[in-house]
Amino acid sequence: MKIIFQKNKILYKENFDKFSKLNSHAGAILSFIGKVRPTNYDKSVTSIDIEIYEKMATTQMEKIIIKLNAKYKILDHLIIHRYGKIYPGENIVAIFVCSKHRKEAFRFLEETVDWLKVKITFWKKENYTNHSEWVEQKNKDKEFVSD
Repeated sequence: MKIIFQKNKILYKENFDKFSKLNSHAGAILSFIGKVRPTNYDKSVTSIDIEIYEKMATTQMEKIIIKLNAKYKILDHLIIHRYGKIYPGENIVAIFVCSKHRKEAFRFLEETVDWLKVKITFWKKENYTNHSEWVEQKNKDKEFVSD
């Protein structure tokens, strides 16, 4: 079980293959890739900048994983989240999860993404052709998670 924050591009295939091989005993292996969209609110995005306080983000993520694993009993996970400058079409986050049965893995995966959006200390700035804006959390994202 591992959480990685990195500036480097996420090598999806290599990570999936390694995770799958390490977890060949699992009944279900799922993955999720979050990407930078080329547009947001009808504005053309040229890049995003993600800043992170890594020690705090790691601690926050570990607490969330403990909570979710108690609910869903997954066997293993790998979460890779990028920071720094990221361009449209590039991967921001990759999550790999395995469990005995698919339902646990799907639910764990979905809730992990929801928690990443609202409880992990990231600062995200979208850069457009002529200006930049810091991204605020959306209320619709907050409603899916509860302490």
